[in-house]
Amino acid sequence: MKNFIFLLIAAILTGACSNVYYISPDGDDNNSGKSSSKAWKTIQKVNDTDFVPGSSILFEGGKEFSGTIQLSGADAGSADKEITISSYGDGKALINGGDNEGLLAEDCDHLVVKDLIFIGSGRKTGNVTDGVLITDSDSIKIQNLEVYGFQKSGLHVRKSVNAHITHVYAHNNGFAGIHVTGKTMNDKTNYDNADLYIAYCVAENNPGDPTVLKGHSGNGILANSVKEGIIEYCEAFNNGWDMPWTGNGPVGIWIWDCTDFIIQYCIAHDNRTNPVASDGGGFDFDGGVSNSIMQYNLSYNNEGCGYGLYEFGAAKAWENNTIRYNISQDDGIINGGSVGIWKNDNRGAMRNCEIYNNTFYNSLENGPTIWLYDHYPGFNFRNNIFVYNGTFLDENQKLGAEVFQGNIYWNLAGGLGIDNYKTIEEWTASTGKEMLNNELTGRFIDPGLNQPGKVSLTDPCLLDTTYLPEYNPVQGSPVIDAGLNLRELFNLDPGKTDILGTPVPSGQAFDIGAIEYKNN
Repeated sequence: MKNFIFLLIAAILTGACSNVYYISPDGDDNNSGKSSSKAWKTIQKVNDTDFVPGSSILFEGGKEFSGTIQLSGADAGSADKEITISSYGDGKALINGGDNEGLLAEDCDHLVVKDLIFIGSGRKTGNVTDGVLITDSDSIKIQNLEVYGFQKSGLHVRKSVNAHITHVYAHNNGFAGIHVTGKTMNDKTNYDNADLYIAYCVAENNPGDPTVLKGHSGNGILANSVKEGIIEYCEAFNNGWDMPWTGNGPVGIWIWDCTDFIIQYCIAHDNRTNPVASDGGGFDFDGGVSNSIMQYNLSYNNEGCGYGLYEFGAAKAWENNTIRYNISQDDGIINGGSVGIWKNDNRGAMRNCEIYNNTFYNSLENGPTIWLYDHYPGFNFRNNIFVYNGTFLDENQKLGAEVFQGNIYWNLAGGLGIDNYKTIEEWTASTGKEMLNNELTGRFIDPGLNQPGKVSLTDPCLLDTTYLPEYNPVQGSPVIDAGLNLRELFNLDPGKTDILGTPVPSGQAFDIGAIEYKNN
């Protein structure tokens, strides 16, 4: 009987000792904080409190709180009892970090930050920090945030295993909208982050960091030092237009020093750079990226290349990457064309990239498909559609050992537009390009697409046949059933679907380009 009474009292006491804390402008830091009617008042009270696993710290929705939320290892959660920072009531609470961070967490594992707005005083008007900075914290979840007005990055995650970032709207920040970092650029084997997931995020109008005078800034979504990661269903646009640096530039969505990474179902458009700087492109696999896939993405109207394949000189080799079922439209307004390939002359290693079943369309004046700085082993282009305006390669460039097989070429300006060759047969006979088993595999012909050059889609969740009809092959298109069987011929995995989710192949054979023909 005594044991029963003891357990009953313990249960009652446990229920009474809730670990939910409320903060309201109408509260008082001398209150218990255990209910909305006994709420705390300030962020400072939160910072002065050590929270046990399972605690929830809730700010009143629709109200503003000044200061920086600071969490440490003393506030960490556990796998079954996470620490949650969020809002209560109507709408999201606004955390005004002013010239500093809105939230700063270090060694705080199992942390959830959701349903909040973080604002800084502006990248040029006082703020000198990131908006939300989380360091050395594993198993974190960042959900449904708006972050703006910070000089560095809106959201910055550093050295984290199993970070899950969804529905973040990062805009009007300086260096980047969303940034994941480590310190392994000179490490040949290790990575500081692992199992990263970024999805359903928007990085808009992050123009550049006015204090970064010797490097790029103004990126949309950027990750480095990651082993196994996914970025999907994200949009990046109108970033990079106020970068002060005149050398290398920003990109909409990109990674470097990463392995086993996938970027898919994303849209990058209208990204920019300093008018005399490089880059400003849509997507990029940069220094030290390996064993990674870029697929099912849409890039258009970017000042740099739609898809950059670059190696600046990281310790790890850039190798064994795949670019497939992507679309580029009118990219390379300032720098390059649909695809850019570049490596630092004296640093790094770059090799082996399979580039197949993409649709590259460039109607810009003197708009090329490929900007090719130099030649690297194992770059294979197969089953792609290349539509260009004047010249296939950027001005005065030449092809080397790159393999081209089973592609369709079309010059909007007339003529082949590849070196000084008049026909694809002449080009093939002279260079061996577009030859397989002593047969010509490439064609110079209008690919027969629905309304190329007209795409303006911005929502990655609408990448389907209803909202992206512009690049559908029309009936009778020469791309239909004309693709090489990559698995049989080259032991390559062709993927299960095209960019719109249509199974491949859908007809008698594989098609050429990013979209399979569907005879409805």
